[in-house]
Amino acid sequence: MRFFAVAIWMLCLAGSAAANNRVEVPLGLWQTEPDSIGVVFWVRTRACGRSLCARVERAKNRRGFDAPSVSVGARVFWSMQPRPDGAFVGEYRDRAANSYLKSRVEVFGKELRLEACDDGGCRNEIWMRVR
Repeated sequence: MRFFAVAIWMLCLAGSAAANNRVEVPLGLWQTEPDSIGVVFWVRTRACGRSLCARVERAKNRRGFDAPSVSVGARVFWSMQPRPDGAFVGEYRDRAANSYLKSRVEVFGKELRLEACDDGGCRNEIWMRVR
């Protein structure tokens, strides 16, 4: 009986470890961090074949109202290739500097963590899931 109880306990641990290592694909609608004037963007991520792509869907001002922006409709990243660890790597368009940066995105619950790097170093952002 004791062996049976230990075996059940080990199976439960293995199941919870597998659930914690579940890979989440960052599909959906995400809100970026505010820029220097408080505008946030809603970015829609979607599958592009086996890759991940994203475009700006909306811009919101500090009060949460839609704001006009030339960035609406612009690509944010594309051809983000999946990695075995659940991350996606590719290019990210930095709207502030109007440059293209090597990037990596991962999802942790309701957060999308973006790391964008250039020759000067890397910067990290956390986007929150809207839908």
